[in-house]
Amino acid sequence: MKILRHARATWSGPVPSGTGSMVLGRDGLVIPFSLKSRTEDGMGTNPEELIGAAHAGCFSMALTSLIEDAGKPVGEIETSARVTLEQREDGFWISEIHLITRGRNQSLTEAEFNDFAAKAKLTCPVSKLYSSAVITLDAALA
Repeated sequence: MKILRHARATWSGPVPSGTGSMVLGRDGLVIPFSLKSRTEDGMGTNPEELIGAAHAGCFSMALTSLIEDAGKPVGEIETSARVTLEQREDGFWISEIHLITRGRNQSLTEAEFNDFAAKAKLTCPVSKLYSSAVITLDAALA
């Protein structure tokens, strides 16, 4: 089975002063971005935040699936991702992604939750895609 998803981006003008927009999915959610939103804190988003959101979402689903496959009821999983963009000699790299996940209303011990989370980090398709980055995990029951 193959599943195809779509996104697109448009950029206008020189990088320092130009602007762009990313369009996601069937609903056509339009997200503006710029160099300023990529390199400074403040308004707007950037590709790295979208990568973090995608990774957090994929990881949460993978963790939920592993818990369900073990026959355990699933409460709530909340995951955030911190994505590091780093300039190196050969250009910019996403060098690190730090996942922070918390399980609420779980019927698991802390050790079981951590084992499932570690496995989800390895098996989540987005983790596999970003395997060139160092991916770290902080997992705990809330």
